[in-house]
Amino acid sequence: MSETMQLYVKMTSNCPDGMTLTTFELLGPTWEGEQILLPFGEGDERRVLPVVGWTDLFFGQACPVSVTKVRNTPVDITGKQVAEPITAYLVYGGNSGVRVLDSDREPQEWESHLPPGWGMPIVWVESATDLPDDVRAVVESD
Repeated sequence: MSETMQLYVKMTSNCPDGMTLTTFELLGPTWEGEQILLPFGEGDERRVLPVVGWTDLFFGQACPVSVTKVRNTPVDITGKQVAEPITAYLVYGGNSGVRVLDSDREPQEWESHLPPGWGMPIVWVESATDLPDDVRAVVESD
């Protein structure tokens, strides 16, 4: 049986929708750091932005961010598979998800206490070429 991990993201001001407990099959080693630079957007709108983990500790603060290659098999509430498995690189942080830091983004009223940017439960990276070289060296090694 392969190794798995489970993630849950709380509903907080960083990530208002949170993420239900989700199981991922681990397909390789994990990289961890203070932040990772990732591309967002398409074409002329594509920008590379820092992503940090986020925790609700002390009213919210940055925490380490991790990346690992995983497979997720979507299932319904009964555990029945509802779609084909998806393999990608999972970028995840603390119990409040991750925060994409973007000084050009105007904060919404409910997130004015957070650094400029936006929160997400996870970031799903489909292509290893979107990962920095040092991260790719870890997550693609076996």
